[in-house]
Amino acid sequence: MVGRIRVGGMVSGTEGETRVLIVDDDPMNLEMLAVALLDSGFAVRTAASAIEALDEARRLPPSLVLADVAMPDMDGFQLCAQMKQDPLLGGVPVVLLSAAFTDNGDRERGASVGAADFLTKPVDLPGLVRVLRQLST
Repeated sequence: MVGRIRVGGMVSGTEGETRVLIVDDDPMNLEMLAVALLDSGFAVRTAASAIEALDEARRLPPSLVLADVAMPDMDGFQLCAQMKQDPLLGGVPVVLLSAAFTDNGDRERGASVGAADFLTKPVDLPGLVRVLRQLST
């Protein structure tokens, strides 16, 4: 556990809250995003890899997934594509985050694998919260 954040499980949540699964291989990014979303009233789970995220999402489907693009083994594009092909997870909106992939081609690639949005780092937290609230309605 880092501060209030435990990687790989539910951090907070009550019935009726929007459940966000945050996926990032950087523990600092996970903690920063999780704290911001917890403070904004979201229930948060975290995963340190796309493979772990798929397992977590299948165990308890989230309302939304917020995934970094640049991760080892399986990137955020591949995670999104796999989720969209999964009958249980295909309807879950995925928002991709990246500092490394920021051109229009990457946005188009995100859209082609079914991402609901593509945001760049550093993250504008109020903007992120706004996007997640819009996607959860």
